[in-house]
Amino acid sequence: MHDLHVDLPGTVHLVPSLRFVEKLAERRARHPFLPDVDGIVRDLCAVTARGPVPARVERGRGGRGDFLKLYVDGRYVLSLNVTKHGNGYALGGVVPMGFEHHDEVVRGALRLRAAGWVYHDTIQELPFQARAEWDVLRERWRLLTEAAAARTADATAPKAHEEFLDLLDRMIDEGRRVELAAARTDGMISYRRVDASAARRRSARGVHDFQLIGSRRPVVGTRLHVREAPDLRGRVDALRGTLMTVRFERPVDVDAIPKIGAFVESPSTVPFDRQAEAVRLLRDGASANPFLLDVLAGHRFRPFRPAAAEPARALDGSQTSAFRKALAVPDTALILGPPGTGKTRTITEIARACAAAGERVLITSYTNRAVDNVLQELPPDLVVLRAGRDDGVTPGCEHLTLEAQAATLQGEIIRRTEAAVCDYAPAAPGRGEADAWARQLDASLDALDAAEAAERRAATALERRAAELTAPVDEHARVLTARADEHRRVLADREARLEALARSRDRAVARTRWPVIGALLRGRAERLAAEFQAGLAERAQVQAALTAVLRDRDAALAESHRIRASSPELVKLSRALDDARTATRDRARAAADDAAELHALLHGVPVPPSPGPGLPALRAFRDQAGQALDLMRRRLELLTEWRGHLGSRTEQLYPELARYADVIGATCIGAATTGALRGLDFAVAVVDEAGQISTPNVLVPLVRARRAVLVGDHNQLPPFVDPQVRAWARSDSRALDLVTKSAFELLFPGVPDGHREILRHQRRMPPVVARFVSQWFYDGFLESDVERPHRDALFASPLVFVDTAGLPQRERRERRPRPDERWADSGYANDAEARIITDLVAHYRGTVADWAVILPYQAQVGLVTEMVAGRLGDEEEAAAGVGTVDSFQGGERDLIVFGFTRSNAGGAVGFLDELRRANVAFSRARRLLILVGDSATLTQAADPAFRAMARALLDHVRTGGDLRAAREISGLIAREGER
Repeated sequence: MHDLHVDLPGTVHLVPSLRFVEKLAERRARHPFLPDVDGIVRDLCAVTARGPVPARVERGRGGRGDFLKLYVDGRYVLSLNVTKHGNGYALGGVVPMGFEHHDEVVRGALRLRAAGWVYHDTIQELPFQARAEWDVLRERWRLLTEAAAARTADATAPKAHEEFLDLLDRMIDEGRRVELAAARTDGMISYRRVDASAARRRSARGVHDFQLIGSRRPVVGTRLHVREAPDLRGRVDALRGTLMTVRFERPVDVDAIPKIGAFVESPSTVPFDRQAEAVRLLRDGASANPFLLDVLAGHRFRPFRPAAAEPARALDGSQTSAFRKALAVPDTALILGPPGTGKTRTITEIARACAAAGERVLITSYTNRAVDNVLQELPPDLVVLRAGRDDGVTPGCEHLTLEAQAATLQGEIIRRTEAAVCDYAPAAPGRGEADAWARQLDASLDALDAAEAAERRAATALERRAAELTAPVDEHARVLTARADEHRRVLADREARLEALARSRDRAVARTRWPVIGALLRGRAERLAAEFQAGLAERAQVQAALTAVLRDRDAALAESHRIRASSPELVKLSRALDDARTATRDRARAAADDAAELHALLHGVPVPPSPGPGLPALRAFRDQAGQALDLMRRRLELLTEWRGHLGSRTEQLYPELARYADVIGATCIGAATTGALRGLDFAVAVVDEAGQISTPNVLVPLVRARRAVLVGDHNQLPPFVDPQVRAWARSDSRALDLVTKSAFELLFPGVPDGHREILRHQRRMPPVVARFVSQWFYDGFLESDVERPHRDALFASPLVFVDTAGLPQRERRERRPRPDERWADSGYANDAEARIITDLVAHYRGTVADWAVILPYQAQVGLVTEMVAGRLGDEEEAAAGVGTVDSFQGGERDLIVFGFTRSNAGGAVGFLDELRRANVAFSRARRLLILVGDSATLTQAADPAFRAMARALLDHVRTGGDLRAAREISGLIAREGER
C-alpha cells in the first residue's frame, strides 16, 4: 500500500474522552516516556512542523465506528474519535509504539499535515464552527486501500509472476534435497582426542581441536554434531591434516565432549526455509516492498526523480549520482561497482543519509566480511548493530554485535547505578550503616527521654520541699501581697476622687470672676478647695500604709529566699536538679549528633529536614527517617536483584537494541534467522556484493525492506552453485539462469538508466593494472584516478609476469597432490610456482603493508601455505595470507601474487576459463601485482576466451609491465639481499 498526503485546511481541535486523563496517568506510570496531555499537543505541533503525521483509519471493535490512529514521532500511538458535531476529536487512548504499529505504517498510511493542534479541557469549549474533516479523511483512506488492492491484484495476476515464483520454489526444494542427501552419506568422522583450541580468538569455550582417525575428512564449513550428543552442533572451522577445529554453536567446556567419539554431518535446512518464506511473502503480496515482485519477475520499475541531497563526505560524480538515486528510488536501484571504485564509501554515505532521515537501514550481503567492511566505515554518531552469530563476525566489528552491545549497555547500567547502590547500601537491613545509626538514635532518644523525666522529678522534689520549709513566711508574704493590692485599689480611688475635686474646684474658682454673681459663687469654690486638701491628706495616709505593707512583704520574701538559699536540704536538692539538667543537655546533644549522622546517610529518597532541638523534633525526625530508610531498603533490594539479573538476561535487551538502531548489519540469511530482528522491518536494504548472491538468498532481506539498493559487480565471482543443482537446472534455460546468475546480473541489463548507476573511477589499482582490467572486463569505461609512483628494487613496473615456460617441463608442470601430503586435496599443485611464490613472499614481507597469495586450486593453496609457513616461521600469517580467489573477493592488499598453477602440454586450464575469477584476482592489488604462470600453456589454452585474454595480458605486460623469466627471480632476490 502506498502513502497518501492529506493537508487539513485548519486547526485540529482535541478534547479528552471520558477517563482519558486518568487512563493516561495510569499508562504513564508503566511507561514514563509517554507525555502528559500538554506534551501530546506539543509533540503533534513539533512533528507537524517537521513533516506530516502518519495516520490510519481503523474500524472499532464490537460494532463501534471508525476511528483515527495517529503515529506520533515513532514513540506512541493516539486513538482519536470524531465528536458528535464533527468539530473535533476526542482523545480515546495512547499506547507505546511497537513493532506491529511500525508494520501498520509500512503497509500504508495517510500523511496528515494540519495548521495546528489545540487541546480543550471540555467538549463545550470546542469552537462550533470548527471542522474535523473526518469525511475527507475517510474518503482518502478508502481511495488508498482500494488502490492498494488493485495494485496487489495487478501484481499477482500476470502468469509470468506465478511462473517465476514456482521456479523459485522448485529451485529451493532442489537445494534442500541436495543438502539433505549429502548429509545422509555413509560414514562417520572419527576422532581419538579433543583439546581446547589454542588458535581460538573469540567464543573461546566453543572452539575445540579434534585429532581425527580413519579416512573420512569433512570440508571446511561442514555442519556436524557429535554422534553421541546431537545437541553438540558446530561447523568445521579449519582442517590441517588430521587436526580438525570445530566451532560449536554455543560455548562448550572440553570436559562435556566425549574424549573418543565421532562426528556425523548435521544438515541445516534453515537457509532454504527462510528462502521459501521469502517467496511465500512475495506470493501473498506481504512483502514490505510492494513493487519487488514486479521488479524481479517483470523487470518493471517505477519512475522517480533522484534526491537533491549532498553526501556528508566528498564523492565523485558517479558516486554522487548513485547516492542521490539510492535515497529516492521507490522500488529497487542497482549500482555497478567495479574493483576499487569506492562501493563501500558510497554505501556508507547512503546509509548515513537514510539514517539521518529517520529511516532504519539494513546492510546485508552473502558473506560476513562484506557486511562488516561496510559497518566498520560508518560514522560513530550512528547507532550501528551487527546481527548474526558472533563467530562469523570479522575482527574489528565484535563491539557491534548484539551480545557486545547488550554487555556494554549492561555495564553502563551497572556503572550508572553503582552510585545509587552505594547511597542505598547504608540501609541494608541489619548490617547497613544507616540501620546502625537508626538504632543508635533510638537508644539516644530513649536516654534523652529518661533524662528529661529525671529532670522533672528533681525539679518537683526541690519545689515541694522548698514550699514546705518556707510555708509560714510564704503565707505571710501572700497575706501582705493581698493587703498591698487592697491599698492600691483604695489609693487608685483616692487618686480618681482628687482629680474630680481638682476639676470642680478649678471651675468654681473661675466662676468667682464673673461680674454680678461672682461674689455669690465664692463660697462654693472655698468649700471645694477644703475638700481637695482633705483628700490629699487621706491619699498620703493610704500611700504610707501601702509602703509599710510592701516593706513587710519584701522582708517576708527575703526571708523565704534566705531559707531556700541557706537550707542544706534545699541546696542538696538544687544541686541534684542542676545535675539532671546537665544530663538532659548531654543526652539531647548526643541524640542530635546521631540524628545528623543518620540525616547525612539518607540519599536518593525524600529526606526529612534536619532535626531541630528537643525531643519532639528529634522524635518527628526519627519517624520520617524510618520511612525514608524503609524506602531506601526497598530500592536497594530491587536494585540489587535487578543488577543481579543483568548478567544472565542479555537476550532480553536484543529486540530493544535492534528497535532503536539506525543501521543493522546481517548476512542475507541472518536477517531472517536472528530472533531480535523478528517483526522488524526496514526502510531500505542495501545489499553489497549483490553480483554473487543468488535470487533466493537475496530475497530474504529484500522482502523485509520497503525499497532496495543492490550494489555489486556481475563481472566478478558469480553465486556458488552446487553441481547437482546446476545439473538439475540444465534442462530449462530459465532455471539455469536463475541458478547460475545473481539477481543483480539478471536485472542489470534491462534496468532503466534512472534506476542504475555505474561507478567509473577506481582508486585502488596501479594504472597499468587498471587499464588491462578496464579493457578486458569493463569495456574500457573504468577510469583510474591513481597517481602513485612505483618504487621497487626488483621490478620496473607494478604489473609483473614471472614466466615459468623456460623451465624444463618436468620441473614446471602441474601435478595431482600425493596422499602423503597433509594438505592433500583435490585439484592441482605446481611445485615450481610454489617455490617462486614463497621466495617472493619472503622477500616482500616486511617491506609492504600487507600481502596476499591468490591461487585457483585448494591443493596449491595447501602446498604454498606449507612452504610459506616454513619460510616465515608463522603458520597463522601464512594461513591468513594464502587463499583462493573466493576468499579475497572484496579485499585488497599492497602486494598480490597470483599463481595460475596449470602447466601442461594440452592447454587445459580447467575452471580458469571463468574469466571473472581472473578479474577478482588481478584487481585486488594496490601497489604491485605479480602473476606467476606458464605462458606456453596459458596462451595455447583450449578455451578460446581464456586464450585471448592470456595473450592480451602478455602483450600488455610486454608493453607497460615487467616480463621476467622464472630463472631470474632467485638471482634478483639474492642480489637485492646483498645490498
